[in-house]
Amino acid sequence: MTEDTGDQPCGTRRQLLAGLAVSSTSIAGCTTLPSFGQGVRFGSVDQPETGSPHYRDWIPTQDRGDQFDRVRTSLEYLEPDNRGADLLGTPYGGQGVKPGMDDIGVALSAFEWAVESRGSVVAKGSVNTDTVKAALEETGYQQYDNYEGYRIYERDDLQRVIAHGDNYVLFSGYIDEPLQFVGPRIDAESGRQTRLHEAESQFERMTDSVGAPPWTRIRPGTFTVDGSTAVLEARSVGFGGSIIYTTRSFLFEDGASVSEQSIRDRISEYPEALEADRAEVTVDGNIATVVAKMPPDTFRDMDSIGLYDQPIITWGLAWEPGDSTALLTHEAGDSVDADLFTVYLQDVSAGANDGTDGPREPEPADAQFSDSYGRIGPGNSLSVDVSSQERWQILVRGEPASRNYVWTELVYFPPSLLDQ
Repeated sequence: MTEDTGDQPCGTRRQLLAGLAVSSTSIAGCTTLPSFGQGVRFGSVDQPETGSPHYRDWIPTQDRGDQFDRVRTSLEYLEPDNRGADLLGTPYGGQGVKPGMDDIGVALSAFEWAVESRGSVVAKGSVNTDTVKAALEETGYQQYDNYEGYRIYERDDLQRVIAHGDNYVLFSGYIDEPLQFVGPRIDAESGRQTRLHEAESQFERMTDSVGAPPWTRIRPGTFTVDGSTAVLEARSVGFGGSIIYTTRSFLFEDGASVSEQSIRDRISEYPEALEADRAEVTVDGNIATVVAKMPPDTFRDMDSIGLYDQPIITWGLAWEPGDSTALLTHEAGDSVDADLFTVYLQDVSAGANDGTDGPREPEPADAQFSDSYGRIGPGNSLSVDVSSQERWQILVRGEPASRNYVWTELVYFPPSLLDQ
């Protein structure tokens, strides 16, 4: 689950079970504190138009309960070539999308758009088959099957799957079989399976309101006003001329009594409203929207987390029952400073350190990439000693020194240990 901090913008994560790669974020200090006595400058804001929420056609319903939960309703959508790099110096966003992808021989900029939801990524773009095959040749991926015009590649060590079609590429994990999560997405887009917004009116209403800005993140709500807590909320970023536009949207239950003045009072606690040149509040039925505009320097100083451009890496992990070590390998993708990642080993059979039920906190492994490398890239490996623990998992966390920001790049729990 995403490790969120209140209403601050944070990334999303992918988490499945039994040897799946996982990505999550933990953020502290996402925004700066307002100056003492500073007030919001309210007024009309003419923000750029956003497109229709086409990305939701790839989000199917799922067979578990009728209530919203974080995995079902958290998503990140972005347009790789429209992330404000010319204004901000670094492309914005991608904290959910990029860790959810593997290297297939092209950069993120090769895609028109990408969306991450429930641990799976769909990216729109035409990638040559030979390019994909060449990129996967030196990795643990093998062609598994074909499904509805998609070539399916899978790897059983981390239980990861790639579905490559003529105009889209899907990335995901799986638990039971490779098509478990990519198959329903392909079927949803083709109309063979019910989509989430067709079954859940709240999700439809929210995505209708948010549209498809250059970057948006939708998640379960935590925002509370007038005694009502939002069911869903979204944070979006857009660009127009030399201006950055930020939008916060809040969907409340039908019948909730939320006034425009109450929203104004509540968002006056938000740095991006306080720092904005102007902010506009509207309430339309059960949706409240706050749009703010500001210059790039103000936005950059306020939101450094979203401006951290994470790498795209294909990982491999070799371990067999009885082995005393597991071999973690950077198989393909971006090269990075070795000290960016810390490898942790967690004893999942023992109780928590404080005596309560649950596994112990993960501890740094005895060996780290930085012990042997200045930078790591394709082919670099790390041997992790697992001999001291009966049931364990390996975590790889990104911990950039330049940011107060941590994300989980990978989690590996051996499937053979599930029943122990």
